Amino acid sequence: MGRQITQQTNLQLNKSALYLVIAAVYGLTAVVLGALGTHAFGLQVGTQQASLFQHAFIYQLIHALLLIWIVSQTDQGPWLRYAALAVSLGVLLFCGGLYLLVFVGKTAFSWITPVGGSLIILAWLNLVIHGFLKLKDKSDKFEP
Repeated sequence: MGRQITQQTNLQLNKSALYLVIAAVYGLTAVVLGALGTHAFGLQVGTQQASLFQHAFIYQLIHALLLIWIVSQTDQGPWLRYAALAVSLGVLLFCGGLYLLVFVGKTAFSWITPVGGSLIILAWLNLVIHGFLKLKDKSDKFEP
């Protein structure tokens, strides 16, 4: 029994480490793409392409930070683990789909953008559920 718990704990730590790496890659690539978008890609300010690029960049950066926070809390329950998975996939599909739209135009893969957006919404919903469950938890008292 103790060995099984240890294996589950190790698996949990490995998933947390994986999500942390994903968050760091999202943060890194957001900053790099932001710099390239400003200086190298030649996106004209005020165009739809520049607006989509900025939207993808901001969502990617914000959700990289959210994922780092979620990873620091994943031992708090399954809803946070579900949120980590949903935000990881959601950012990849949503932001990736927007970048694809900016640089390639509409393709057969354009459907990934709304799927990614739905996954990001699902991630936030998981956080809401987790928060409500914590409100009901009498053992988790806030003490100023």
